[in-house]
Amino acid sequence: MSQLCFVVQTGPYTYQNLDTAYGLAKAALAKGHGVSLFLYIDGVMAANKNIDAPGERNLAAMLQELAGAGAQIAACGACSKFRGVTEEMYIDGAEMGSLVDMADMLQEADVLVNLGF
Repeated sequence: MSQLCFVVQTGPYTYQNLDTAYGLAKAALAKGHGVSLFLYIDGVMAANKNIDAPGERNLAAMLQELAGAGAQIAACGACSKFRGVTEEMYIDGAEMGSLVDMADMLQEADVLVNLGF
């Protein structure tokens, strides 16, 4: 099976990039593929479990679902700190990472999907 890596650079409620990553990652996991997700720049905001999103589009819960299904999720630590998001605020299954972690994810990936500006 393939290993897919998603890099999401945009904020969770600004663009639909995280929704796209979620849908593709969920489908890939269902087919037995490996999935890693690196949240970068404003994308780190999606890992904040304290977001109280109205309606069905709770992106933190969607990320939590991916983590529970086996996706590796890391958020850039420097980006998080600059935005006031601490590791304690992350959803379960997400870890504070660095660009070294992103490089490792990229090296292991067969497919890269970069969702940015």
